[in-house]
Amino acid sequence: MKPNTSLIKALDTLSLLSGRTDGWRLQELAEAMHLPRSTLVRTLATLVAYGLVEREGRKYGCGPRFDQWVRRDRYQDWIRRYRRVLEQVAKQTGELVLLGLHEGRGIVHIDYVESDQLVRVAPAPMTRHSLELTAQGKLSLSRRRDLFDPVTRPELKAELREIQRSGVAWNREATVPGMIALATPGFTNYPTEPILAVAWPVNRFSEAKGEAAVQAIRAALLEHR
Repeated sequence: MKPNTSLIKALDTLSLLSGRTDGWRLQELAEAMHLPRSTLVRTLATLVAYGLVEREGRKYGCGPRFDQWVRRDRYQDWIRRYRRVLEQVAKQTGELVLLGLHEGRGIVHIDYVESDQLVRVAPAPMTRHSLELTAQGKLSLSRRRDLFDPVTRPELKAELREIQRSGVAWNREATVPGMIALATPGFTNYPTEPILAVAWPVNRFSEAKGEAAVQAIRAALLEHR
């Protein structure tokens, strides 16, 4: 079977970048890889958009997100980093708070803090959830150009554009009757970064509570950055 040459170029680029701490200039990379600058620029732009490569001035290099991405225990790294954020948001909202990570064609809930309410939304840890229906999934679609462009449903396309504008995605009973959830980006909006969500039973939700939850998430992220 013939290998994917674009993927090989990207992996070769990451191999070079990860082996040097002081970064590479574009011309240096082009010469080291024997590639046209135009090809390399496209590869680097993709890796930067994905969050694996960072650019500082005229130099490119692998940043902290690349180091986290390649670790076997990256779930635990994310859980440790976000735990205080989840606890703070759960305390302020009184509702279920979820930490989700985009993997393949789904969202995996890697951590959560439950509500202490009598009637509550039940978490579903380490299960894969829809990109097209869940709040966290739609947020993921909105920040991945390769997944956003192929969307053909006009109503979903319009919703994704609104998510790009507002930074907030919604699931209004699309997956579970009687449940509403919203999602916002974590510490960054890169595709490799987890997404935060808050979920309510419909009878306890209001638009004002939704807005307050968004503000609570953003304040907690700023405090624990």
